[in-house]
Amino acid sequence: MGNLTDRTAYLRGLAEGMNLSKDQNENKLMLEMLSVMDEMAQKLAELENGMAELDEYVESIDEDLSDMEEVLFGDEEDEDDYEDYDEEDDESAFNENEELSFECPHCGNPMRLKAADIDFDQSPVCPKCNKPFFPDVMEGEDEE
Repeated sequence: MGNLTDRTAYLRGLAEGMNLSKDQNENKLMLEMLSVMDEMAQKLAELENGMAELDEYVESIDEDLSDMEEVLFGDEEDEDDYEDYDEEDDESAFNENEELSFECPHCGNPMRLKAADIDFDQSPVCPKCNKPFFPDVMEGEDEE
């Protein structure tokens, strides 16, 4: 924008060098147009400065965000390590045939279930006292 302000200053100098009289209508028009152009050039320069400040601020925020992402999510190289992950190779993977042992919290009766037989919508019921092994959390909240 410096170029625009320089050019309007040059035009103002030309107008002053021509000794334009404000008494003539044509000269009034040209002088007023020069005045408007000066104001526009100044406003554009102010806008450019404001945009430069905002650009620096956005870059600073972007750097801070990148730092936070790196802290929270790690390097991108770490993500590549998980692409080749095969759950079947993991010994701690969920095994549907694995038997789980529970003890009833109400009567102490031991019970064995296959992991695949567990219905996560309903708690298993003790065959001895007919009470659920894992009472719903919602029931506990209702009692409070």
